[in-house]
Amino acid sequence: MDDRLTTLGYEFLPSKYSPGLGFSGLKVVISGKPTERFFDVKALHVPTFDGRFYHPTQVTRHELETEETFQVCLGEMSLESFKGEHLRAFSFGGILHAKIEKGDLFCEFTSKAPIFKLKDEPGTVGGGLIADEITDLLAEQQVKLAGHKDELYSRLAKFDPYQVFLACLVSLQKRLAAVPMNMRRERYQKVASNLKRAIEIVQAADGWDGKSPGLEDLLSGGGA
Repeated sequence: MDDRLTTLGYEFLPSKYSPGLGFSGLKVVISGKPTERFFDVKALHVPTFDGRFYHPTQVTRHELETEETFQVCLGEMSLESFKGEHLRAFSFGGILHAKIEKGDLFCEFTSKAPIFKLKDEPGTVGGGLIADEITDLLAEQQVKLAGHKDELYSRLAKFDPYQVFLACLVSLQKRLAAVPMNMRRERYQKVASNLKRAIEIVQAADGWDGKSPGLEDLLSGGGA
């Protein structure tokens, strides 16, 4: 376990994109009792899917085997400290490995899609704004499905997180384009600007042409 992680309690791994777009991974160390870390993590909260059902999963030092792996779903994840503080992030899904090392629980979350902090940092693309809008999109799609959350995640689990990420960008772009001109106020402008920048970064780095199935296509089976 590296010194930086031991001191801070968590570490977001650098984005694969330049300029930076979100983060490429997250490392967390969880102890069974308070320590002197900068952010003293008590629990990691993540949405998981077991192949049939969605679960709001709480990962703590006391509740796991020596080593476990979780399939994390699209959605919000959060770190909870012993002081009651919360640090929230948003992912498009990925794999969480948890392993006990020297008495502490070491967790590493990796994803093929960006991970966004929900509180944007100065000088970064506004991933928090984009994540908020995607959360709204998910809620709209969820109510259309008979099994609601279980059905939503059952369908999305078939796709790679990067494909889900691109689908969300496409659907969000369509959603913004449908907003009437007289309703395009300050928040709209901020979201549109950040989305445009995010798409440009992905196109430049990955050679994406901007054409992918939208979220509704994946959910209907049209993106398979």
